[in-house]
Amino acid sequence: MRASRRWAAAARVALFGVSLTGVAFPYVAVAAPSSPTVTAVRILGNAKVTSDRILEVVATKAGDRFDRATVESDALAIAKLGFFSNVSAPLVQNARGGVAVTFRVVENPVVREVRFTGNASVSKETLSALLDTAPGQVYNTQTATQDVLKINSYYDRLGFGGQVTSHVTDVGLGADGVLTIALREGLTVRSVIVDTGTGTDAVIAPKVVESALVTKAGTGYSESAREKDYDAIKALYERHNLKVGDVSGGVDPASVDNAAGTADVRYTISVLRVGAVEITGNDKTHDDVIRGELRLRPGMMVTDAALMKDYQRLNNLGYFDKIDFEAKPGPDPKQPALVTLNWHVKEKRTGTVSLGGGYSGGATGTGLTANVSLGESNLNGTGINTQIKVEKGASLSDAQFSLTIPHLGKTEKSQKYSLTTTLLSQQQVNLYPVYLATPAPGSTSAPVSASGTPVSLVPADSSNAQLVSGVYSNYSSKVGGISTSLGRSLSDTVRVSAGFSLQSIAASATLPSGYFFPSALALNPLAPSTSAITDSTSVNNALGISSPSLAVMDAGKTYALHSLLFGASADTRDDVFNPHNGYTITAGDELSSTSLGSAFNYQLLTLDAAKFFPVKAATVAVHARVGTTTGAIPSTKLFTFSDQELRGYSQVFYGTQMLLGQAELRIPLTADRSLQFVGFADSGAARIAGGTALTTTTTTGAVFDVGNWVFHNDVGVGLRFDIKALGIRTIRLDFAKGSQGLHTSFGIGQSF
Repeated sequence: MRASRRWAAAARVALFGVSLTGVAFPYVAVAAPSSPTVTAVRILGNAKVTSDRILEVVATKAGDRFDRATVESDALAIAKLGFFSNVSAPLVQNARGGVAVTFRVVENPVVREVRFTGNASVSKETLSALLDTAPGQVYNTQTATQDVLKINSYYDRLGFGGQVTSHVTDVGLGADGVLTIALREGLTVRSVIVDTGTGTDAVIAPKVVESALVTKAGTGYSESAREKDYDAIKALYERHNLKVGDVSGGVDPASVDNAAGTADVRYTISVLRVGAVEITGNDKTHDDVIRGELRLRPGMMVTDAALMKDYQRLNNLGYFDKIDFEAKPGPDPKQPALVTLNWHVKEKRTGTVSLGGGYSGGATGTGLTANVSLGESNLNGTGINTQIKVEKGASLSDAQFSLTIPHLGKTEKSQKYSLTTTLLSQQQVNLYPVYLATPAPGSTSAPVSASGTPVSLVPADSSNAQLVSGVYSNYSSKVGGISTSLGRSLSDTVRVSAGFSLQSIAASATLPSGYFFPSALALNPLAPSTSAITDSTSVNNALGISSPSLAVMDAGKTYALHSLLFGASADTRDDVFNPHNGYTITAGDELSSTSLGSAFNYQLLTLDAAKFFPVKAATVAVHARVGTTTGAIPSTKLFTFSDQELRGYSQVFYGTQMLLGQAELRIPLTADRSLQFVGFADSGAARIAGGTALTTTTTTGAVFDVGNWVFHNDVGVGLRFDIKALGIRTIRLDFAKGSQGLHTSFGIGQSF
């Protein structure tokens, strides 16, 4: 036991740097003459350490003059080798011709095994690999001191630095050759504290943060634990759609209890907030136009969702080819939780000029037409949108001018308002195929009266519709006027609007000799047949039906159509040009009344909704539209379905009420979604509410109901592609099969 204590004491001496400097060695001298010659230098007591290894540090050599100071220095040098627990005073003895010097040592035991205690984070194998001391070697205090330094350095690199003065608390070598190294890796956590005082901006409740941390009371603390805590804090804030701006903390120095080896861990957290907003790259578009679309402003918390919404709002303007944002440090380096958001845009051409022409042949075609369109969606960089369209042909003459001011001021309140005004003038003459008016069931012949053959523009019985070959109605219409609407944003996604429309309209329809549009008087089979042509050119009679939902218009007469316009919409689409996610809902109400100076009394209601579901890179899109009317509407206000809605049909369907459903699967063929393959299905129906046929068959006297819903369905495939050089987004080319065969339709923009 006494030997074990002796080796332990020697190890502690080596650990804490106690040196032998200043130790004086007494001499045993035997009648040595003054400055005799050293005849021999010997080592006594060494077993494993060779004498030659010891003599390497001894300056006294045989043949030298004896020097007491040199011999004392040699004894210190031997002690500093670290192999010995004791170096006795040198023995100087008389010898023939001089003196012999003997250095007496007590050699340290041989290390048989190295053991570690207190190492929870680092394995025995890793610690052993750090040591120069190894089993089978004579224990060396100098080597042990270096080993202690290596262990401390390793633990510091692992993140345990700064907590304790030394991670090695004791080194003991037993008489059995077992070297025991006691360790304290770091402090034990007494409690974890999330600061809530002045200067903190954690937002999330401290208890919630503490529960998410890896560090818990009773666990060891290290830099590794702190890094894991930082990761846990970041993940927690991301789950709450927040970003961490700054996290600082660790062991609270004031709480350290070295005796117990414990301390408190304290964290100070601040969420990331906007310090400033920069806009670069815009040569044309005014800064205030861009800033008006951004919702992340100085002082606000930065979130991924908010950044994406701002990106989408800028992209939906259609002014930029590319938009990038970067979060930069600043503007105050003393506030690391504040960042500068830099929005860098690459502008594209927003003005468009197009010249075109077309030819539609056949009896119902419009003949040769020419058109010109001028547009600017970002007038002088102000965001104002202007469009002028003119189309002229043998049978049509259309002109339209529209102006949209998206923001009526620069204050936050005035920017919620927008104004849209449209001027239009439309004159058109079309030839429409006609149907036999209520042919007898199963018959292909028309009922003939003294006035000729009664026909209509819509089949009185959809299940037994018979086109009259080679016969067409000449239908002409004129519409001119102005509409203005004031809109207001209730939120980033919801808008409401109110406005008015002032129009004048006229319409007439004529037939070749031998055919006539029957009037309502023909509903009475006893009426003279000559009365059937009383209102032969009235527009509702041209449809061949009688309905309280259609207003009677005399041929060629001009009518005033004044109405109030109301609307509401919600739009969460991520991209208004090519949506992948979100929805859009639009509701409209048009109210016309004689009290407004209008010739008509009616209300026209529409509801349109679309939803977009992301399926990996593809998009599933569904769309529904519903329209209905009350009162009697003019023919110019009929709901219509063309091949832009029912893509498998070439004819137009119309009515005072309508239903439409569409579904599409849009699969991108390129990474930028500029080329897409589409599969789709459409189903739509229109009816004349309360309508019945104006004629009867001569055999049954039956009156057919044209107020029934008749659905027209189609399926097909199509392509969507962009022409970026012309600034055209999404050209649509569809191939569909309806009940009457195949049809190809063409358009610009998504179908919905």
